Amino acid sequence: MKRLNKTLILFVVLLMVGAGSITTLNPESSQDIIGNPTYWIIAIALFFLIIGFMATFEALEAMKKMIKGQDETVEEEVEEDDWVDNILHKLTDAAPLDREDEVATDHEYDGIRELDNNLPPWWLAGFYISIAFAVIYLLRYHVFQTAPLSAEELKIELAEAEAATQEYLKNAANLVDESSVEMLNDESRLLAGGQIFTKNCAVCHANDGGGGVGPNLTDAYWIHGNDIKDVFKTVKYGVPAKGMIPWKDQLSAAEMQEVASYVLSLQGTTPANPKEPQGDLIEAKAEEDMAPSDSSASEVITEEENISSL
Repeated sequence: MKRLNKTLILFVVLLMVGAGSITTLNPESSQDIIGNPTYWIIAIALFFLIIGFMATFEALEAMKKMIKGQDETVEEEVEEDDWVDNILHKLTDAAPLDREDEVATDHEYDGIRELDNNLPPWWLAGFYISIAFAVIYLLRYHVFQTAPLSAEELKIELAEAEAATQEYLKNAANLVDESSVEMLNDESRLLAGGQIFTKNCAVCHANDGGGGVGPNLTDAYWIHGNDIKDVFKTVKYGVPAKGMIPWKDQLSAAEMQEVASYVLSLQGTTPANPKEPQGDLIEAKAEEDMAPSDSSASEVITEEENISSL
């Protein structure tokens, strides 16, 4: 039984060392190990396997002693246990049972004597390390100020998080596709779309969108639809049967969104040489288009005044 107890103590110590070594890994790896139930199942199975093995071994040793006689001792077993006893003694620095009288005090309560053992070396080491850590911390953070305090560190991390958020939002523009794209109204991005159109699309559709080899993009006639999703899809996959190449390999998703929004912004403009209509008539009527502008309203008022004056 003594051998079993010492083996269990060593197993617990090794388990603690393994758990401490996990913390030295990067956060993702340590979380994967800790969160993986397979590792825990293996550790628990190994724990009970060791217990079963040592219990079986102790039972066999007990049977051997019964056969050979209770008074016979095995010197090899004592020698095997000596190194374990040395380790435990170094960890606790407690007086052996045969020397308890040397550290016994006069205090006794209900038959329990109080011993004046030394403090465990591991506890003293932790105490001294904490004192050294406190001194170094005081000098570094409050005297020499070579490292930021908690509040300053929080501000730095918040700034880094904000920069990471902005970088994500910048890259998130390329996450759109024909099912999630939306019309852009930002002038800077529409201007960028116009530059892309001039560089890549004007050769077939003219600089003002009036059409050439490709159809007129300023009228209300559309071949593949006039919704932002339709235009984005046409730009992305092209129309190979009519000579329009797919631009998904040349342009990013953000650039295709910009040029598609620019194409729709050409609606209602007057090109220099408009091409004849192609496709189906699809008029996008917005509420603001239905309302008369200020100039048309003033013309109506003027005509009513002229009629009343007659």
